[in-house]
Formats: sequence, structure tokens, C-alpha cells
Amino acid sequence: MPDIFLSYSRQDEAVAGQMAAVLAAAGHDVWWDRELRAGDVYDQVLENALRAARLVMVLWSKTAVVSDWVRSEATVAMQNGTLMPVMIEDCQRPVAFELRQSADLIGWKGNRQDPRLAAVLAQVARQLGAPAAVAKPAAAPTGPSRRLLIGGAAGVAALAAGGFGAWRAFGGRQDDGTASVVVLPFANLSGDPGQAFFSDGIAEELRSALAQIRGLKVIGRVSSEQFRDAQDVTAAAERLGVDHVLTGSVRRSATTIRIAAQLVEGKTGVERWSQSYDQPVGDALAVQSRIATSVVAALSATLARAAGTIEVGGTSNAQAQLLFLKAESLGQRALSASALNEQRALIDAALALDPDYAEAWASKGNLISNLRGFETAPPRIAAMLAAALAASRRAVALAPNSGYARASLAIRYRNALDMRRALAESEQALRLSPADARVVSDVGLVVRNADPDRAVILTRLALSLDPLNPLYLQNYGAALLAAQRLAQAADAARQAMALSNNQQGGNTLVAALFIMGDHAQARANLRHVGLKSVRLTLEAAIEARAGNRAASDAALAAARWIDDGSMHSRLAIIHAQRGETGLALDALEASLRSRETLIHQIAVSGLFDPIRREPRFKAVRDAVIPPDLFVPPKRA
Repeated sequence: MPDIFLSYSRQDEAVAGQMAAVLAAAGHDVWWDRELRAGDVYDQVLENALRAARLVMVLWSKTAVVSDWVRSEATVAMQNGTLMPVMIEDCQRPVAFELRQSADLIGWKGNRQDPRLAAVLAQVARQLGAPAAVAKPAAAPTGPSRRLLIGGAAGVAALAAGGFGAWRAFGGRQDDGTASVVVLPFANLSGDPGQAFFSDGIAEELRSALAQIRGLKVIGRVSSEQFRDAQDVTAAAERLGVDHVLTGSVRRSATTIRIAAQLVEGKTGVERWSQSYDQPVGDALAVQSRIATSVVAALSATLARAAGTIEVGGTSNAQAQLLFLKAESLGQRALSASALNEQRALIDAALALDPDYAEAWASKGNLISNLRGFETAPPRIAAMLAAALAASRRAVALAPNSGYARASLAIRYRNALDMRRALAESEQALRLSPADARVVSDVGLVVRNADPDRAVILTRLALSLDPLNPLYLQNYGAALLAAQRLAQAADAARQAMALSNNQQGGNTLVAALFIMGDHAQARANLRHVGLKSVRLTLEAAIEARAGNRAASDAALAAARWIDDGSMHSRLAIIHAQRGETGLALDALEASLRSRETLIHQIAVSGLFDPIRREPRFKAVRDAVIPPDLFVPPKRA
């Protein structure tokens, strides 16, 4: 196998040939695609050489940066820790590669006396001096990568002020004997960027399957994808606190799919297991099952015996899975009505092909529930809640042993104010999928309304499984707020804002600051509250308690015009904070009659504190959260 794999754009073939000759003259075994022999299977030979090479030299030029082949090869090299970039033309590299120092051979035409060439050869010798996969950087970063935080200067400052320690605590390795793994995004080698959803989806399916195995900690999607272009898998393992890293690639054509996977030890980069599969497109599901089963076997014989054969995907219809993966890829976008409707159309198409696709039914329930937030007509909101509940019930009926389906149903029951069933489904979900970050996080959201101290534990567990997920940080902060740990809640909210460029955590931060009595800071952070209805509610409360009655009146008047399915609950908060107890209780009772979803927070929200001792308040609270289910926070 070659020492060096040469990656280049076809338009730069002359320069690539000259570089190959120089490297060969220096005594290196070089592979480039001119080495292909008649009869060779192009994709197979190229991929084998790429993965076997100890160093992958990428010649960046204006045509190389737009070449899907070059970008894919460079991505695989970064994941394997073998990348050596060389600039042969002044160009803007893809952002993931801009953060990697490149050798400068701009304008080089093959002159072997060029002093810059000597520097390149010296760097090659250094990089080949020790196996690249084992080499570790002299000073690994101690927090999220710079790439993660691009565009969020305020977020960087907030993390630097104290977030790094907490971030590492969430993801830090525990020496408890638990096996742990991160599944990095699989490289899309299909030559079509539009197929990236498929390679990403396969990685997510593997995460979901592996997360079902007791005794195995699997890092969630958001944190895994922050290391999509990891230059050193051992550094990624260290930052995420895991023992093993699963990487891979997908090459998909109209008729054939090749999935390659490699499991390496996180500390050393030593390969534990690898395999490539060539299958018809329709057999992709079977390949994923074999990969998951093989990975578990490689990690531990005990885990393998417990897992048996792992089933992946929840459907035997490859086209239905393809549509589902497309829908899931859209879910990574910013939340919008158009994106949600596009997702729903894809999910409906998948269900038309396989009406028994349980995971698709669960996702449909989640989508309809999320779309409800963009609806303003109360009858339509009620109909959407019913449709979401029916979809999640269907998912559980089809897959009663799916923790994901059970968690989806638990959220639906919570929104329907049926907390007894919500908590029962939550316990089932947690029993079935105790290490699935999505499931644990959703259960934490439900439990928060009845047992906030336990919700803190659960949301922190979800965060340990996906430590760079700002939504999970926001949920952790909200659980701390419900448990009346206000300073901690504010800190977690700030960290969520730092990781999300201020898109997550604003509600919790403002509420925590307000309840602590810091009205000035609460007011200053109102701009970070995304929903207008929530922002006006908090503004009216803040200004009332700060003594600015006119400003509170104006915010209250504006809030009355927004009927988002929780208007009465929000008015109850405003009137309570304004000292208008009768109006607050009237609004609260109207909220219960209307079955508004926001009222599920009644037992734990500090925003209701001014009326909490009122008998009418207690009657509504007990109707929403039966007294036998409520466990008050110990720090109350």
C-alpha cells in the first residue's frame, strides 16, 4: 500500500504528475489515479488507496476547491488524520479546510530547485516519521473547535468566561467501565453533494441503533457533526470523552451502494475493525445492521451477546427510508414553517410506501406538534394537537419497544395535559432507550413538570450524550429553573446562547434573571427571546415589577392580540406579576378550560409565584398535575 495518496483536480494533472515524480525521487511510494491498471474497478481501488495511505497530499487550486472528488478525498483524510494540504494556486478553500495550515507552492510549475519544494518535502518526511493515525497534537484544544463557534463572537466570550469547564464536565469520560463511541458523519463519496443527506442519515441510523445497547454510551448527532472535518480522530475522542470512534464513507450510484466503516480506538487511533460492503441500493438497510452488530462485537463480547443482531431503520422499504432520511436532513435547518411542511411532505411520502414505518409516524407526530407553533386559530391548533397525538400513538402501536416512539407519545400526552399517561410513557421510553440522547432529553422535558430535581439529572444525562447540543443545554437550564436553582439556570442558558449564536436559551435566561430580581439585565436580554408572544409576556412582567406601569400596559395590550394557543396562560403570568390576582386567576381557569399546552408548567414555573397560595390556583394546578404525581424540588 502507498505511503502517499495524491489528490488533485483533473485540470491540474500536469502539476500532479510533476509532484508525483518529485515524491518518488525522494524515495516515497506514491499513488495517483494514473496508476490504475486496465480492468481495475476505479472506485474500489481509489478508496482502498485513499484509506491505506499514511499521508494524503491535496493540491488545492481554483478547480480543486469545486471538485466533489477532491473535497471528498480531503474530508476522508481529515477524518483519518492523514491530510497534508498544498496550495498550488491562490484560491478560497472550503471553510473546513481554511482552518488547516497549508504548504505554499502557489505558481509552482515543477521547478525542483524551488526552495519552497524543499520545505514541502521536509514536512512530508516529518508527517511520515510516525504513523499519522497515532500522532496527536502537542496542545489539543480544551473546548469546542473554532469552526463550531464561527460567527458567534459573543458566544465565544461567554464560554471563555466559564463555559469551557462546564462543557467538558458534560462530555468528560467517566472511568466506570462503560464502553463509549462517537459515530462521526460518514463521508459522501458519491460525487454529488446532494447525496450528503444519505451518508449523514446512515451515520444517524447507526447512532440510534447503537444507543439501544445497554452499557454503551453513544454521542448524539449535534456533537458528532461538530467533528465532521476532524483532522485527528483521537482529538475528537478526547474532546467528547469517548473510547472509540466510528468513521466511514458512502458511495451511492443509481443501482449500487458501497458503505465502508472503520472503528478505531480513541486514545491511540489503532484500528479495531473495518469492513467495506458493496450491495444493491435496496440492501442498504441490511448493511447498516451488519455494521452496527459488528461494531458492538468489536467493542465488547459482553455487549455483543446482549445485543444479538441489531435491526436498523424500522422499515424494509429502501425508498421509504431514503425519503425519511431526506426529511431528517431538513430537520437540521433553522425551524421554519416552510421547512417543517417540506419535512412533513417527505414523511407522508415515506408512509405511503410503508404505512407501518413506526419511526416515520413518531417523526410525523413531532412535526405536526412543531407546526402548531405557527398556527393562530384555536380550532386549528386543537385539530393539530389531536393529529399529532394520533400519529405518535400509531408509532407506539407499531413499535411498542421503541423508546423513540414512546418518548414522542409522552410529549404528546404532556401537551394534551394528560400528565399521568405522559409520565407512564416516559418511564417506558427511558427503560427501553436509557442511552439515546433524544429520548432522555424528551423524558426530561416531561418529568420537569412533576419532578424538577429528577429532570435536572435527566437533562444533564442527555447533555453528557450530546455535549455540544445547544438545545440540550437550553433544556438543562430550563430544568434548573424549574428546580429553583436560578443562578445555575442562568449560567446554563448563557452557555446555550454561546453555542447557538443566541438562538437557544434566551427564554430561560430572562426568566431566571427576572425571578432573581435583576430587572435591568432581564430587560437587556429580552432581544434574545425569539417568540414575540413570549417576549411580550416577559416584557410586561418585567416592566410591572420594575415600576414602569405604562411600558407594562403597552406590552400587555400587544400580547392580547396574539392568540397562539397559550394566550390565557400568558395573560395569567402578566396579571400575576402586575398584582392583579383576580384577573390572573380568571385567565388561569380559562387556560385550563381551553386545554392550553403552556399550562403544563403551572406547578414549577416561578412566574406564577405571586398567586401560588391562592385556593383557585391550587385547584387548577391539581387538575393539571395530580398531587400524587408532584415531587417538589428539594431546594424550594
